[in-house]
Amino acid sequence: MLEGRILISGIMLAIFAAAVGFALGFDPEARVLPLTIGIPGLILTAIQFVKEVREQYPEKIDPRDLPRELRMFAWFFIFVAGLVLFGFIYAGPLLVAVYLYFAGKEKWYVCLIAGTVVAGILYGVFEWFLGLPLWEGLVFQWIYG
Repeated sequence: MLEGRILISGIMLAIFAAAVGFALGFDPEARVLPLTIGIPGLILTAIQFVKEVREQYPEKIDPRDLPRELRMFAWFFIFVAGLVLFGFIYAGPLLVAVYLYFAGKEKWYVCLIAGTVVAGILYGVFEWFLGLPLWEGLVFQWIYG
């Protein structure tokens, strides 16, 4: 029987491969964003898939890992909720800085630098360089219509 991690990695690999394949059929201007996201995703999922296939023996589940996994899921939901409610430009840098400070136990200036770099990448690359407006968040849509 197929292990769950191998199955998920295989599904993600197929999704990214299909996305890149479909994007290659688009007009040159329309394929920039799907390829910008799809090619790194395809490479990373291929690496993960190979890693999972090589490690065919699952680790034993340790009950002491449960709090760590619950914290991981909590951070995931915090990131998703923050991005949906406040958008990438505002929530992305703040969430990265907060995560590094509380979960990563980094110093405050490292978190500030990381948040600034994320803001620069999100705004500079996507909004300014590529001219692609990022998700602005539901809160701003509710306030400004």
